Amino acid sequence: MSLLGGEAASSSSRSSGVPNEHASAASGILSDWKHAQQDLSAAGPGPGSAALQAEASTRHANHHQSPQGALRVYKLLAAGALAGAVSRTSTAPMDRLKMIMQIEDVSKKGMTIKEGITKMQAEGSMRAFFRGNGANVVKIAPETALKLTLNDTFKQFMAKQPDSITPAERMAAGGIAGAVAQFLTYPLDTIRTRLAVSAHRTYSGILHAAYCMRRDEGIVAFYRGLAPSMIGILPYAGVDIALFEIFKQHLLDKEKEKGKESPPRLKLFAAGMLSSSIAQVASYPLALIRTRLQAQGVGGGVCKYHGMADVLRKTLEHEGFLGLYKGLLPNICKLAPAAGIGWYVFEETKILLGEDPKT
Repeated sequence: MSLLGGEAASSSSRSSGVPNEHASAASGILSDWKHAQQDLSAAGPGPGSAALQAEASTRHANHHQSPQGALRVYKLLAAGALAGAVSRTSTAPMDRLKMIMQIEDVSKKGMTIKEGITKMQAEGSMRAFFRGNGANVVKIAPETALKLTLNDTFKQFMAKQPDSITPAERMAAGGIAGAVAQFLTYPLDTIRTRLAVSAHRTYSGILHAAYCMRRDEGIVAFYRGLAPSMIGILPYAGVDIALFEIFKQHLLDKEKEKGKESPPRLKLFAAGMLSSSIAQVASYPLALIRTRLQAQGVGGGVCKYHGMADVLRKTLEHEGFLGLYKGLLPNICKLAPAAGIGWYVFEETKILLGEDPKT
């Protein structure tokens, strides 16, 4: 009996030891897993993780809500307004020459640059070369300020990783910012065009032009050409801003290798000229269509065109494909240096106001 009892006890003891061994192994695995989780937490999230993206977005939102973020908006508005006013005033004669050539559609040959300059000279004084510039500055200063400030905001909120913005995201943000700014200031652009291309003494100034347009043609006159303008500004502003920021980043990287923080002024000026020239060639036909729609109907006269498609059809029919690019040369001669000056003034003003040149 004792032998059997001993065997039974021994068997029972071995049987109960099996689950104890399994429990011990499971406890060890659980402990190892907990330690691994603690190590991963201490190491932090990996690059590109959702946690890091959320952290970057939170940091950006907090930045814009902070006093420094709000102050940055006002600094960008001031820098943009100054850049727009200085750049356009310095190239106002070329701007007027371009518009005079754009609306001249009498023959396929069109007007030459020399003929356009002669026409302005015939008006009797140097002021003739700057006709419409007051309205241009009143229009371009707030437009540039809004465009560059909105671009700064949009590209951060549209970017999946605010610290690493892609060219496509830059282009989309720039295009939308340009469109919003253009829409808000469009009536001033129409007044500026009227002052620049109408016969001498048709209007005595900005307010007189606005009064006559409202009296003779109605509110709709202020928005003629809006459709091609909005379509054209999307690729123009998108390409211009995106290319400049890419060129600027490349210059900053090059200068960083040399131990410098900001690129040479001349290279920054050249980057602005190049980005704007490329963008202008891509969107110029729409700018010509807009100008022709804006310039018609002076003094309540008969409108030659009945919309964007009508301008395009008649231009191609009477002037050919090159008719869509009338005034391109003086426009590039005007816009390229204007853009270079504008970007340069904007970047330098940001630095003077205490902003990081890398942003």
